[in-house]
Amino acid sequence: MKRPVMPLLLLVCLAGLSAPPAVAAQPAPPPAAPSAAAAPDPLLPAGTTYDPAVPSPAAELGWPVGEWHVSHDRLVAYMRRLAETSERVRLEVQGQSHEGRPLVLLTISSPANLARLGDIRRAHRALSEPPFDDRSQAPSLAGQPAVVWLGYSIHGDEASGSNAALLVAYHLAAGRGAEVERLLEHTVVLLDPSLNPDGLSRFAHWANTHRGRVLVADPEHREHVQAWPSGRTNHYWYDLNRDWLAVQQPESRARVATMQRWRPSLVADFHEMGADSTYFFQPGVPSRQNPLTPPANLELTRAIARYHAEAFDRAGVLYYSEETFDDFFFGKGSTYPDIQGAVGILFEQASSRGHLQETDQGLRSFRDAIGNHVLTSLSTLWAAADKREELLAYQRDFYRRAMAQAQRAPQGGWVVADGGDPARAWHLLDLLTAHGIEVHRLARPLEVGGETFRPGEAWLVPAQQRQVSLATALFERRTEFPDATFYDVSAWTLPLAFDLTAAEVPRARWSPGLLGERVLEPVLPPGRLPSRAAAGGVPPYAWLFEWRGYYAPRALHRLLAAGVVARVATRPFEAETDAGHHRFGYGTVVLPAGLQTLAPERVAELLATVAREDGVDVWAVATGLTVGGADLGSPSLRPLERPKVALAVGHHVASSEAGEVWHLLDQRYRMPLSLVDKDRLGRIDLDRYTHLVLVSGRYDELGEAVVGELAGWLRRGGTLVAIQGAAHWATRALLNGRSAASGGSPGAGGPDAEAGEEAEADEATARRPYADYDADRAVDLVAGAIFEVELDTTHPLAYGYDDPLLPVFRESTAVLEPSANPYENVALYAAAPLLAGYASPANAERLAGTAAAIATRVGRGTLIRLADDPTFRAFWLGTDKLLANALFFGPVVRSTPVPKP
Repeated sequence: MKRPVMPLLLLVCLAGLSAPPAVAAQPAPPPAAPSAAAAPDPLLPAGTTYDPAVPSPAAELGWPVGEWHVSHDRLVAYMRRLAETSERVRLEVQGQSHEGRPLVLLTISSPANLARLGDIRRAHRALSEPPFDDRSQAPSLAGQPAVVWLGYSIHGDEASGSNAALLVAYHLAAGRGAEVERLLEHTVVLLDPSLNPDGLSRFAHWANTHRGRVLVADPEHREHVQAWPSGRTNHYWYDLNRDWLAVQQPESRARVATMQRWRPSLVADFHEMGADSTYFFQPGVPSRQNPLTPPANLELTRAIARYHAEAFDRAGVLYYSEETFDDFFFGKGSTYPDIQGAVGILFEQASSRGHLQETDQGLRSFRDAIGNHVLTSLSTLWAAADKREELLAYQRDFYRRAMAQAQRAPQGGWVVADGGDPARAWHLLDLLTAHGIEVHRLARPLEVGGETFRPGEAWLVPAQQRQVSLATALFERRTEFPDATFYDVSAWTLPLAFDLTAAEVPRARWSPGLLGERVLEPVLPPGRLPSRAAAGGVPPYAWLFEWRGYYAPRALHRLLAAGVVARVATRPFEAETDAGHHRFGYGTVVLPAGLQTLAPERVAELLATVAREDGVDVWAVATGLTVGGADLGSPSLRPLERPKVALAVGHHVASSEAGEVWHLLDQRYRMPLSLVDKDRLGRIDLDRYTHLVLVSGRYDELGEAVVGELAGWLRRGGTLVAIQGAAHWATRALLNGRSAASGGSPGAGGPDAEAGEEAEADEATARRPYADYDADRAVDLVAGAIFEVELDTTHPLAYGYDDPLLPVFRESTAVLEPSANPYENVALYAAAPLLAGYASPANAERLAGTAAAIATRVGRGTLIRLADDPTFRAFWLGTDKLLANALFFGPVVRSTPVPKP
């Protein structure tokens, strides 16, 4: 396993670098590339020579890698130059980021392999396709290259990865010698130099803007302390390393499509961690591996780890391996491959968060960090070349074993219904097919799990398919775990996230006759429109649409923004429509024709748009006299106004939660949203806005005067939506610590009480082993689990929900005590709330009966408190409507003084 020697990286390696020009943050490249064939950068393997026809990074950039942070445009430009000058490199654009930056991918291998790349990909994909015949597959392994994915800097401010990609790509494109030739012969390298272009660009600008001629290592220097939001996330402040399963962001959708097209055998995921650490590579904590991942994966990871250890031992780099990080949640870059027959490996380099920083390990330079990622990139490829047949055989056997287990499994597959909302079902089908999961329409009625599933409203996911392991991970509801400590969430059950009815289909009930047409490219089905002969040819008295559809909020906002007059039904009613008798539920939107100021043709055009693009069913009635319930001129139909929403952002606001709200309103509902800096709340005219949304943050910093202005705005008629941590702050600051405006106490420990705060030590707990702290602390946590709440479906905050039981996602132990006014408690946690994931029995019991959503009238305004994040990671579609209802129907909530006995 002897490899070319990488020179020891010096902590003071930046001292001799040339000073930056006075007028440019990133100097223009010199007119000519260097002609020397020797390694043009000390971070490249010693003894390797390079093709002078292929420009080095320094020749193109005009400075050595690491002297400045490379911007994404310069990074892409260099990768294009490699594809132009090296016969070993092909470049493709996988997609675009939110800000329009290209998501480039380099395919690097020997010219001979590139000449037959299509054949190689087909043969490689055959390893993970039925029928998995040993005898037919075994001969192909001998000459088949391993496919290796190298992915860099999914967190944009962990920039050493993308900067290392410059040198790794150059080494593979231009390096000469037997070792490089061997790597290229035995591997096809898929190199993604920037998994998060928007975040990388934001951070590169920050770091370069604050770099001086003399590097400042002080951790408090502004270069090391980013402004809000940091460069970690993408444009909408999403952590893309939590989006591999959810695929809700364009960056994720593009790279998952590439992965499903290629199905690599080995995936390397390059990150950074705290500056005071060293270097981590997997396997991580063995006891925290997901049970669906075969033990052979762990053994291969350990074998590959020896290659990294050898490289670091030679270079004298400190590292560790089987601690801290885990392989449980399949939604990360290093774990998503593990559920699909590949070996995913996480690399974490201690960060310089700039160019040079003081740490507990001494001075940490950006060049050090880059060099370490270059080392492990190459050690990954050495391992792939040496263990090529083992990796390919493991991938083949993974799918063969999964199919065999599926044949013995108690279920034949899973069935899921749309629950009256084709839009949420469409989003689910879109997610499943993006991962290559086989989905079929239900061909005939099926009764299972106490539910009846009908064709046209339900779909089947068969267990007999190559992606059965991934499908199991997405549908299972696991609540028992061998290790209760989790690096990320412990549950991500898709039907619960989408609030759709689903069931396992027992093998005894399964038959091929249930499978209808396979769904390949799901589309949002359009809604219905009244016929031209609506209501017997009589002009409509009103148009109506129900609120249960996922995109009903987008439809309503589209109409209100265009000037359509709308009302909301706060009582159910029955009416004769253009399609016959129909029962309309709470939250039905009514558009009275007599109140419209727009021309009838314009209204008809808008209704056609919402039916076609928002999937909303539109009904017409010829009379305001209903068959049952309130008539259409009843006071119970409340007028609606277009929301003017502000979201508090900035210093000490949870950017991920804020980004989820921004993404939902901007991308899905197409609503304008004012992003207002939290520290400016006391200096702006709050009356410009009908709604203010606060996510978790430090609002105690606002001061009494600002809180007073917020309270005044609320009493004058504003709607304040406070989510998670902000809900507890609002209880203290705006309700004087009371659980409701009408009285009540927040309960023992206060609204922010954490599990275990009130426990008193006794003899049995007076001392615990210090080494047991992490395990003991896990008992007090809720590890990103799914719980059930009970909704009051008659309340405006719950309009559109037919089922009073709703799954919610929770990652906190803080409880929100119910209001003393029972009419204000929109949602309470069920008596046995845990549906999936980990929560200690004590925490689950403690959560039962506490509030998930409270709506309180304060003067003429409304304070809405949500205990949990309703827009979690953009794929928790089942609770998005709680936020939409707060925005559209918050002003509809009435004051409900408790009647005296």
